[in-house]
Amino acid sequence: MYENYIFDLYGTLVDIHTDESKPSLWKNMAQYMTLQGAPYQPVELRKAYGKYIDELRVTPETEVNLALSLRKLYTEKGITPTSEMIAHWALMFRTLSLKYVRLFDGAKEVLQELHRRKKKVYLLSNAQRLFTEPEMRSLGIYELFDDIFISSDIGFMKPSKQFYTALLKKYSLDPKTCVMTGNDWLADAWGAHNNGLASMYVHTEQSPEVTGELPSDCKRLGTISDVLKYRDF
Repeated sequence: MYENYIFDLYGTLVDIHTDESKPSLWKNMAQYMTLQGAPYQPVELRKAYGKYIDELRVTPETEVNLALSLRKLYTEKGITPTSEMIAHWALMFRTLSLKYVRLFDGAKEVLQELHRRKKKVYLLSNAQRLFTEPEMRSLGIYELFDDIFISSDIGFMKPSKQFYTALLKKYSLDPKTCVMTGNDWLADAWGAHNNGLASMYVHTEQSPEVTGELPSDCKRLGTISDVLKYRDF
């Protein structure tokens, strides 16, 4: 029976929809920065935001720390931002771009039940901590993980070996005792397989199109609650 349960977040435990393309978002963020003494026009801000993110992405598996990009937005206008300013910018941006964020049915109960069964529960998510930590706390699941690994902290994204290894090495985990659950057939299912972990795949609205076969050591779930049905396979 697995001892270590590793979860993806968005599209797996959390149902989320954002729209970063709407003009009103960039108009409001530009006005927000202008009032702080960093004047931007909406189109200018959107282009600069994308530019600074692209500059930090060295390889397809490199994860950008958004805080570094946001800092550049301010320094370009002669403002030295505090960490609090960066955090407030991120929360404002996320709030204005967010259509909804909610737990999938049964997600919290799965985490609680695994703890009741004395299992270790970890998060391995391609995400930005500036957005993710506040959302997890608001949904009441932040404290339900034994540890949380977010790609913006590590500098790599799934399916990179570096990201999986960061968790395995920190706790000296035997991959055979671990199972990864996610909604991305490449990042989660094949990423786990390539690092010696079994996996569970749940298809949701946020899942990328599956264009190949799942690994032989991957179990396809109907819903996230099905995690509790399987011991090993």
